[in-house]
Amino acid sequence: MVKIIGNFEVNDWVHWKKMFDQHSNAREAAGIKTIYVGNEIENTNKVHIVMETPTADTMQKFMQDPENARVIEKSGHKQETTVMSVCSD
Repeated sequence: MVKIIGNFEVNDWVHWKKMFDQHSNAREAAGIKTIYVGNEIENTNKVHIVMETPTADTMQKFMQDPENARVIEKSGHKQETTVMSVCSD
């Protein structure tokens, strides 16, 4: 298992978080476990996440799946702002 630590911007935290929560079953089915998700106090549309995945490329494959990509786009996730780091335990 590896940890994915990431941050990115969204159009609207409340909308994004609602869609993120509604999509939890798909993440779990892909072997992605959410450890932490939150936003910055000074910029509520800046999201920080920590996930645990079976392999380093699990998250990338998940985000590139057409169905998941549609959900991500509709959530307001600004993908061009995404920074993800794969870390060890």
